[in-house]
Amino acid sequence: MLTRQRWSHPVCLATALALGACAGLSAGESIAAPQQGTPKQLLGTLHVTDKKDVPLTDVTAAELEVKENGQSRPIQTAELDTRPLAVAIVLDNNSELSTSFMQSVVPAGIALVKALPPGTTIDIWTTGDRPNHVAKALSDPAEAEAALKGIAAMGTNTLLNTIADASKALPSDDNHRLAVIVMTTGTLGDTGGYGYEQALKVTSMRPTFVSLEFVIHKPDARVENELEYLAKHSGGYFDRVLSVTAFEKRAASLVAIVNAQYRIAWQPGMDPREATLDFKCSRKGTKVVAAQRLSAVW
Repeated sequence: MLTRQRWSHPVCLATALALGACAGLSAGESIAAPQQGTPKQLLGTLHVTDKKDVPLTDVTAAELEVKENGQSRPIQTAELDTRPLAVAIVLDNNSELSTSFMQSVVPAGIALVKALPPGTTIDIWTTGDRPNHVAKALSDPAEAEAALKGIAAMGTNTLLNTIADASKALPSDDNHRLAVIVMTTGTLGDTGGYGYEQALKVTSMRPTFVSLEFVIHKPDARVENELEYLAKHSGGYFDRVLSVTAFEKRAASLVAIVNAQYRIAWQPGMDPREATLDFKCSRKGTKVVAAQRLSAVW
């Protein structure tokens, strides 16, 4: 199956030899390419799912195809990203959740921790009345579980601010793959002046963003717009669930998406800012989800 990307947002072009060296662009920001014309190499990130939306980790370079304005381009490398993972877990602990926070949201966070690959460094954030960095760069899953069990439901929900802060606090080097995993009700409290656009302007676009939203009342468009945009930009995932208990049941599937990210490099035939890129996997019943973020080698 085919996925098509038209780079309606400015393409991020950086003189880099590896993926992830480009920090990404905030909404509304523009950037001039380091050089005009056609780069020697383009680098991107994607994941592939089967017909049941299960992410695949056994895809080969021979099964992938990149088309530029309908013309197939030579793929140079396509490899599963196996760099050590640094992840920020963002849990909505607003007081509307009350007892269900301890009964469902905390167990969901623990399920996330248990599903993470060995060697992951873990940040834990809550949204409450302000972004709260509960734990930083933990390498011991038991310590992360203990930190999660010490969280209580309180306050309103500074979700937009927390996502921005959590993404910026992740490592800035290129030695890690990065992810922000969000579980929220989508019910905002005082946003501190943050709307959808303001939050995106200060959000690091380097991680893969995967999110679940449990809608308690009427959905807040600011939340959904941001989570949908972040998922699309980073080749991640966003979905809504009908019960808070679904958080725990779906936790491992969010980690599976993070663990299925491929780094792909190909030889472009034109300036990528003027191209429509199509990504295809030849395996029957598959779907390709590609990040809008690109890096370039000149």
